[in-house]
Amino acid sequence: MIEEEVLKIIKPTEEDKKGIEKVLEIIRERLNKLDFEVEGSFRKGTWLRQDTDIDVFVFYPKDVGKEYLERNALNDIINRIKDLDYTLAYAEHPYVIVNINNVEVDIVPALRVESGDKAITAVDRTPFHTKYVTSHLDERGKDEVRLLKRFMKGIGVYGAELKVQGFSGYATELLIIYYGNFRKVLEEASKWKHPIKIELTKPMKIFSEPLIIPDPVDPKRNVTAAVSLKNIATFSIAAKYYLKNPSIEFFFPSKKVEEKVKGDVLILRLNLDEKSSEDIVWGQIKRSVNKIERALKQYGFRVIDVQAWGDTNNITIAVQLESKNIGQYYLNIGPQYYSETIEDFIQKNDNIWVGEDGRLYSIKERKEYDAETIAKKNIVLKVKYNIESYWLQNKEDQQIMKFLRKTPTWLK
Repeated sequence: MIEEEVLKIIKPTEEDKKGIEKVLEIIRERLNKLDFEVEGSFRKGTWLRQDTDIDVFVFYPKDVGKEYLERNALNDIINRIKDLDYTLAYAEHPYVIVNINNVEVDIVPALRVESGDKAITAVDRTPFHTKYVTSHLDERGKDEVRLLKRFMKGIGVYGAELKVQGFSGYATELLIIYYGNFRKVLEEASKWKHPIKIELTKPMKIFSEPLIIPDPVDPKRNVTAAVSLKNIATFSIAAKYYLKNPSIEFFFPSKKVEEKVKGDVLILRLNLDEKSSEDIVWGQIKRSVNKIERALKQYGFRVIDVQAWGDTNNITIAVQLESKNIGQYYLNIGPQYYSETIEDFIQKNDNIWVGEDGRLYSIKERKEYDAETIAKKNIVLKVKYNIESYWLQNKEDQQIMKFLRKTPTWLK
């Protein structure tokens, strides 16, 4: 059975666990006498082999407030690990990523609260998530979560960060707890039609997102609020096709490199000079993508697709047009001859005539008809960056081939 094959690949061995424990020993020594806990998928037993980020939360009394976490707590943590390979990262507040033996450990300052619904920062709920999941999943259930995570990774819908807008690890765990197993999740997801409500607890507010899973530890929060409709639809379609024809391709998609360039494809390579939070950067990138698409359509280009990918340092925006060539002039359609706006149209336009349909027309010059210039003008990044732009001629990297292909390998 496909799932058993996949589990053999993704389920950590005892040797893997020992390796992680060795890393944790180093962290425990450094955080000695602090109030800290190991959280996340490793603690819950739902982590994937060779895909392990360890989450360590350092707790401070809730009375010290969020500002204390950003300054005092962070400095305290840095002083304890400053001789290790570490970098600063940014979410709701800064935290530290330590790299030990190629294992990343996120050390996150948080506030100690009485319950999940009393959270002051988003991470304060984490220990309650851990307790909920570990008390509702047995060993088989943990394997079912692993299968669901790998499936979602394979089809590209895993990760709650703004760049992906997919399912979080916690969401996958709740789906397994609710439906019982991997196959049952797929069976139900294949029939989804939004809005979808999955209630392990009664919600304490009205949610408007397409997929609603009220958080069992804080029912005022929708666990899947960040999941885009695109990713919900992708997951539903993938579930349907997997159930029809199970294949390892869904879990580990093959890399198909040959793809014809259709239309004209503009590539914008952005190199960011400043470090910033991933969600802040990708919020601006997503706005840029939408703005580029709207502007190009407004100027008369027929846009096939606009996508972006990368990290917080190097980002690619690909713009696919039916054609990059567009006329300097265009037909401007005016009002009917009996309209009250006819005088205004005549005053503002030249080369005016009455069409056979009784409507006024004119010829107008486009303000801009160079797609490359339009695209560059509509990038709204607030950090400093360098840009390289060119029209795609040759087949390049795997991600561009994926952009050109469109169709996921698991679908066709």
